[in-house]
Amino acid sequence: MNIELPSVPEGNGLHPVALVVISANDRAASSAFYSKVFGWQLQPISPELTSALLPAGPMVALRANVPAGFPGIVPYIGVPDVDAMLGRLVGMGGTVERATWSLPMIGKLARFKDPSGTIYGLTDAVSPGGAPHIPAPFGPNPKPPAGALCALEMYSTNGTAARFFGELFGWGTLATMPQYVAFDAGAGVGGVFQAHTPSLPALAYVYVADVGAKLAEIEAAGGKRLGEPMRMPGYGCFGYFQDPSATSMGLIGP
Repeated sequence: MNIELPSVPEGNGLHPVALVVISANDRAASSAFYSKVFGWQLQPISPELTSALLPAGPMVALRANVPAGFPGIVPYIGVPDVDAMLGRLVGMGGTVERATWSLPMIGKLARFKDPSGTIYGLTDAVSPGGAPHIPAPFGPNPKPPAGALCALEMYSTNGTAARFFGELFGWGTLATMPQYVAFDAGAGVGGVFQAHTPSLPALAYVYVADVGAKLAEIEAAGGKRLGEPMRMPGYGCFGYFQDPSATSMGLIGP
């Protein structure tokens, strides 16, 4: 049976998700885990941060010394001027979670909360060549290589996402199922906003060839599976797990 998937409008491509930071208070165990399970290449860059080289998708970093209650995933949106964008988003109902700071050899960063209270970051560390567009790997869409970070799922109260992210960042959005709004930045990865689980404000998905087999590998490597694989006709197979630092992550496969 062929299922026609909704076509999400592409964004303008000017403000992709350029960096995803994964909370990893047990940084050594998490680094070994992601290297073994997904083949990521990890390199410490400071006492708090480890960079990860993935086969596709945004830059990824593991962050230690994360305070209790902080989200496991923070996506950083690429902008040319961090301070100017902070001013714009405050004017639209966002709040500054951490004011601008600089990292050597990386650039300026800041963090904000959207009107739903979900934490995002801003960064001017954008690849000069731009971010290749990675459509959500559903149905007939092209599939990224295994181990790529391929999609995000972010909490947003109904009606907030399209206005805030569409007007500020030029992302395309489309309401799909109840409590879900798909988004496409026009470059880099997209995903969905969900309005049902504020306790899990951000989730990053990794593409794999076999979700069931990968969940078994995850358990063997010190992670924890969260339920069994779930297949959605027309979309693919989904799985969920926690890494050794208890950060929740998702899997997408064919």
